[in-house]
This record gives sequence, C-alpha cells and structure tokens, in this order.
Amino acid sequence: MYRGIKNLTKSAIREADQYLANRYIHHFKEKPALLTFLFHSLFRNREEIDRHIIDPQQEITVDTFRSFIVHMQNSGYNFIAPDDILNGLDKRKQYAMITFDDGYYNNHLALEVLQELNVPAVFFISSNHIRHQRTFWWDVVYRNRRHEGKSLDAIYAEIQSLKAHRNNKIESYILNTFGPDALKPVSDLDRPFTPKELKDFARSPLVILGNHTCNHAILTNYNKCEILKEYTECQEYLKEITGKYPNIIAYPNGNYNTDALEAAEEAGLPLGITVDQQKNRLPLSSTDRSHLKIKRYLLWGNKDMIDQCNYFRSDFHLA
Repeated sequence: MYRGIKNLTKSAIREADQYLANRYIHHFKEKPALLTFLFHSLFRNREEIDRHIIDPQQEITVDTFRSFIVHMQNSGYNFIAPDDILNGLDKRKQYAMITFDDGYYNNHLALEVLQELNVPAVFFISSNHIRHQRTFWWDVVYRNRRHEGKSLDAIYAEIQSLKAHRNNKIESYILNTFGPDALKPVSDLDRPFTPKELKDFARSPLVILGNHTCNHAILTNYNKCEILKEYTECQEYLKEITGKYPNIIAYPNGNYNTDALEAAEEAGLPLGITVDQQKNRLPLSSTDRSHLKIKRYLLWGNKDMIDQCNYFRSDFHLA
C-alpha cells in the first residue's frame, strides 16, 4: 500500500509540474538558453515501430520529428550547429540543436525534413559499427527477447545490466547467447549506415557528423588511455568520411567522468554533450567545462509533443 501511495504522489506531482510549466510558458518570457534534443532511430510510421525489429526507444516518427521542429521554430527558437556554439551565441536569444546518436541508417529519413525546414542536425557516429556493419547490441537483445515473449521490464533490465561491462564482454555475451550471426543486421531498420551512404549523407551542409566513440563504449567502464583511443579512432575514421575532424562528442549512454572530459580535450574535441535533462544557460562557461557538458532533452513520440516542448522551455518547475 505504501508503494502505491508513493507512486500516486509522484504521478500527481508530475502532472502538477507539467500543468504549471505549461501555464508559465504562456505568461512569462523565457530566459535565453540553448536547448538540445536527443533522437536515436527514426521511423516512417507506427507500423515500423510495431514490427519490433529494434528497440523503439523514443518511438519518433518522421511526422513527429517534423512537427517538433515546426513548433520550436514557431516558438522563436533558432536551430544551430556546433560551429555556432564555438563562434559564440547571442545571450539574448533562444537556440535549439538537434542530435541523433549511434549512426542508424534510418536516420537518413531526417534529411528531407531538415532540407524542407532548413535546419541543421548533428549525427553522432559509432565508427566501428559503420566500418564492420555491426548492428547495435541492445537491438539484438530487444528483438530476440520480444520473440521469446519476455516482458519489457525484463528486457530493459537485461540491457541495463549489460551496460556495466566493456564492449568486448557485451558482444561476447550477445554472440554466446543469441548465436554467431547475432550482430549481423536483419533489415534497414536495425543496420547502421554503410561507409558510402554515410559519406553521401554527410555531403549535405545540414548534416554534421559527431564523435560517438568507435565502439559505442560506455566510458565510465574504461580508463583514460582507453577512452582517448575510443575518441581518436573515431575521429580518424570520420575524417576519412568527411575530410575534417568532428568538433563534438556525445558520451555513449550519457556516461562521463573527469577522464572522459580530459580525454575529449586531448583529442581536440572542444564540445561534449550529455543526457542531463536541463536547459543550457547562456553564455556557456569555459571555467566549469560547460562546453563539454552540454545538457540534452529526450522527446517521446508516445506523449504529447507540444506539452513536452513547453515543459522543456519553461523556466519554472516544481523540482
């Protein structure tokens, strides 16, 4: 009973927080800030999500993605690229930055929307998945366990437990559990870009490639030398693709520590992005490494998009 009451209380607080944030945004001017947004896969429609080939994560369709950008533009936000941050943002204005993590081929669906609305986006690439055409291990767990009839809670608990390990141990578990071909993609939904596709994709001036380590390494499981190797190998590969080094890193799973920040500086990465869900107040400060700890919001396709955006934009929250 106590747990039930506690859950109801949390739910009531969340609903009140959402309501008050929405009311606040309609009556008070927002403080200048940079809001960044994280996406993973992009689906054409609900039918693709319901095929359960990959972990749907945020369940974002192309239509949801488009409506998000339009809403933020209509709310006075300027969509920017990493270079704009490095060149200095006007601390009187509102900015937004779009990011996609991992390097799924399905991200190519974003380009038509970006061109239509003339906004840039950063695509963080795990380079060895491109180089070796490996699918992402969490999708293998999700797809196979769904087929076995496991509950979502059990599936996500297994995925979470694996994140405590290094990449080689995770992939060994995947191959031993699901078979020697488990890391081979099964469709256009779960596969990464091919090198040629990524090179063609990156030719658009609206597409910026970012570093996501070479193996999607969860950095807090590694020492500084190993982290630096993950960064630099990805840097070199992406330079082969685009002719220039990325200037921004997204820490896989959002995990970072002092070693990860110092290694980013040593690898020539002046910008870093997390999954800490807050606004980035302007101006960004170099004294506390704010440039290497840019915060980022997740938008959910199964929730009201405008309510979410208003919540993120609001400067008033209960907690």
